[in-house]
Amino acid sequence: YDETYRPSSDELPDPQVEPVLVGARIPIRKVGIAPVDLPIRALRRDGTEQVLQAKASLYCSLDDPNAKGLNLSRLYLLMHDKIKDHLTIEGIRDALKELADKQGSSNAYCKLRFLYPWTQKSLRSQDANGKPLEGHIAYNVEIEGRYHKGRGDKMAGRKGLMHDYRFFMHVDYIYSSTCPCSFELAKTAEEQRKAAANAHSQRSKLGVTVEFDPTDPLAPTIEDVVELCRATIPTEVQVVVKRVDEQAFAELNGSNLVFSEDVCRLMYEALADWATAKGGWRISDFNIVVSHEESLHPWNAIAVTSFNDPLESEQPLQ
Repeated sequence: YDETYRPSSDELPDPQVEPVLVGARIPIRKVGIAPVDLPIRALRRDGTEQVLQAKASLYCSLDDPNAKGLNLSRLYLLMHDKIKDHLTIEGIRDALKELADKQGSSNAYCKLRFLYPWTQKSLRSQDANGKPLEGHIAYNVEIEGRYHKGRGDKMAGRKGLMHDYRFFMHVDYIYSSTCPCSFELAKTAEEQRKAAANAHSQRSKLGVTVEFDPTDPLAPTIEDVVELCRATIPTEVQVVVKRVDEQAFAELNGSNLVFSEDVCRLMYEALADWATAKGGWRISDFNIVVSHEESLHPWNAIAVTSFNDPLESEQPLQ
């Protein structure tokens, strides 16, 4: 291309001016870009910050049915300005408001997907000082913000900028599940016929999404959600495993036999304590998705439930 040519915007055609419209004249709920590689600053529970690489998505509503489209090139520039190297919540909040204002949209959405590193202690093995060994484990996390212009005015008379926003946190928790039915059948075979038998178990995934208020000092952190999962479903996959740990894990699985429905109900009970102010943290809504990747069947066992809304969002990245 001609590196010396620098036309002004007025010299170039713009399909948004007197647009040629095709199809139905309808508003569109979401128009945007995804996934965009973006470094972000995540605030950890201990108050420190960590730079992480995220996949970002940014959308807003196309409210005018007679508009050709939105200026999508602005979305990346806005991400780069407001989200890149900024704290996640602050960056999302600032990007959403400016996006909605510049595009003339009543709704805007932003989601950041990233791996969140943490540590996990071994079940039994210890170092020379008698302390559990420690390894690193990463969690798939999503932080989402939604801006709905004027929403605050409809919330029981409460007004204020933050009431126009909704914030969500999603954490994937990976654990082992042992089938209660298979366990009992294996024990019966051993006891009645001295047959070698074992219960089938599988790597399983629990997806927890919570709606929270980032201005609330009792809003949970990523670590808080992980710790709740660990306390409720203690058979998390292990990163440090010696023989003593493997035996402990077998015992742990044998004493925590669960169907996907069991996990769904157990997590609902734990999260409902947060949602009803009975727990240590405070959330306004939650969604649970459980998937047991069966070793007996060629399909997964799925269980899904929610507290209030299903917390619908854009389709996940493939």
